[in-house]
Amino acid sequence: FEKAWKKILLELNKNLASQYGKGINMELDFTATPKTETGALFPWIITDFSLKEAIEMNIVKLPLKGIVKGAEEIASKKTVERYRAWIDAGIRRWREYKEKLKALNRKPVLFFQCPENKEADEIYEYVNSMPDLKDKVLLIHTDSTGEVKKADLPRAREFAKNIDDPDPGKNPYEAIVSTLMLNEGWDVRNVNVIVGLRSYTSKRKVLPEQVIGRGLRKMFPEEDANVDKSINVLEVIGPPGLIDILEELEAQEGIKFAEFDTGKPLNLTTIFVDENKLDKDIEIPILSPRIFIREFSLEDVEIDKFPSLSIPLENKVLEMEYVAIDMLKGMEVIKRKWDLPVPQDSKSVIAYYTDQILKQLKISGAFATFYPLVKKYVIEKLFSERVNLDDPRVLYKLSLPEVQEQLTKLFVETFRDMTFIEREPERRDFIKLSDTRPFVWSKMVYPANRCIFNYVPCDNDFEVEIAKFLDRAEDVSAFSKIVPKIGFFVEYRDSDGNLRLYYPDFVMLTDSNEHFIIEAKGREDVDVQHKDKRIKLWCEDATNLTKSKWSFKRIDQEDFEKYRFRSVKELILALKEN
Repeated sequence: FEKAWKKILLELNKNLASQYGKGINMELDFTATPKTETGALFPWIITDFSLKEAIEMNIVKLPLKGIVKGAEEIASKKTVERYRAWIDAGIRRWREYKEKLKALNRKPVLFFQCPENKEADEIYEYVNSMPDLKDKVLLIHTDSTGEVKKADLPRAREFAKNIDDPDPGKNPYEAIVSTLMLNEGWDVRNVNVIVGLRSYTSKRKVLPEQVIGRGLRKMFPEEDANVDKSINVLEVIGPPGLIDILEELEAQEGIKFAEFDTGKPLNLTTIFVDENKLDKDIEIPILSPRIFIREFSLEDVEIDKFPSLSIPLENKVLEMEYVAIDMLKGMEVIKRKWDLPVPQDSKSVIAYYTDQILKQLKISGAFATFYPLVKKYVIEKLFSERVNLDDPRVLYKLSLPEVQEQLTKLFVETFRDMTFIEREPERRDFIKLSDTRPFVWSKMVYPANRCIFNYVPCDNDFEVEIAKFLDRAEDVSAFSKIVPKIGFFVEYRDSDGNLRLYYPDFVMLTDSNEHFIIEAKGREDVDVQHKDKRIKLWCEDATNLTKSKWSFKRIDQEDFEKYRFRSVKELILALKEN
């Protein structure tokens, strides 16, 4: 029987051909298993994006090799008895993930890979006998080629589609038992633990991709893989015969998978709203943006209104000086000068300028429209007088790097300014910290009493110190670190004039009901002044629109560490210049 995706393509091709006379021109297939059983790429593969690259670019989970200390493969014909140590280790790890992910309403999935359908049946009976896994185990049989048997396919597809559904009525499964040869697209996000049961003496060839390919998709796509915090990692547990497959993959890809002790407790930090601290909730107003991207037509651009650079024309030639020095005597022994050739066609120079301007503006497909604008400016406005492009003096000047820099800068800055427009903001809604959904955190945390979350998530040591200060300050009622999950940010234009999003560090409420946005700054970067200016304006807008006082304070680490402040008021007085 044909796979669903193939049926869709055939039907689409048929409909296109009947409606337009032509069907699909090309089908590009993306696969996680581009190799034969011998490890060679299929001849029709166009390009191979390696697993090593995907891991290094944080596109997929980071595979880990689970070591079960003291485990031995028992000489028994019964699969469960033979691999009991690794089976139980996998179940223990799954239980730890389930407990840690409970606050996130995420369901970790345990995946067992068996050599044959017969062994899969045995493992299924054992795992399904566990009280916390009873009737939550999906058994998938495969044929000799690795295809899912037709009888199992509907349930398998339905399960994959609803894997994240927390409703047990829609998706009761929390574990899968199948074979190492399973081919049917099993790469669902929630697989955290894979137990591969392969005998060391097994002669059946298994591709490494078939082992780890069941759980490489990231459970938390926006997060990087973090081994210490068990975020976006794939734990692969199994006897030496299974580990051999992973080591084969390591050799092929030129990578090394980290090992971990399956007996070591899981260290996964979850941030969530503490129901006992709801009085520490803070509301942040949502304002409409001040800065908008404006659509405009290049045909409407008036070069006459551009400022002139008034570059003077001069009768000069480009020349190069060559000097040779005797290194032993320190004396000049040869000195020569040569005239350098000047471009003979001004159009090529202007075309080059146009290309550079468009690259900096990140505008594509506009050369034909933009070139006449640059040409007109060069003729009418670049120099102190209107010029003829064939004048050698013009060609000479156009060849100078400083002229290129001035002209490019003028066009880039002018068009960036034309791209943006400012409007008075409006109040749209509020963000309540208490509405933040639970999330994982891979960095530092601090257990603060005045923060509505169970922990204050922090990016570095300095932010931890700020959190400690805000938690003890005499005049602070509530505070929180601002993370992207909260959903608060302010648009601004950076030092290059580009539109960016700014996520401040903290929000704080004083006992006098004044709100503060706080930026903890360790090292000042080129965009600090642009961010400061924009967030101060946001605070003014928020104050005017909500009638609640909003202020901004940047705390530089060097200044903060000079004192031990008792209150925010003291801090503001001491650091009033920021």
